[in-house]
Amino acid sequence: MLAAAKASREAAKKERAAKRATAAANAEKYAKEYAAADKALVDGKRAAKAAGNFFVQGESKIAFVVRTRG
Repeated sequence: MLAAAKASREAAKKERAAKRATAAANAEKYAKEYAAADKALVDGKRAAKAAGNFFVQGESKIAFVVRTRG
């Protein structure tokens, strides 16, 4: 009984450690992605200003759908 509980705790501890490592890797990946997006935005603005053009930031694509019945 005691050995089974100890084994269960050890397995749960290893599983939590693996989940934390995965979460940290995902957070780092998303941070890099967001930093790259911000850098691309700044670079686009700077390039447009240097060329004497305007820079228009991309807008979100959204659809508003209404269903009427009857």
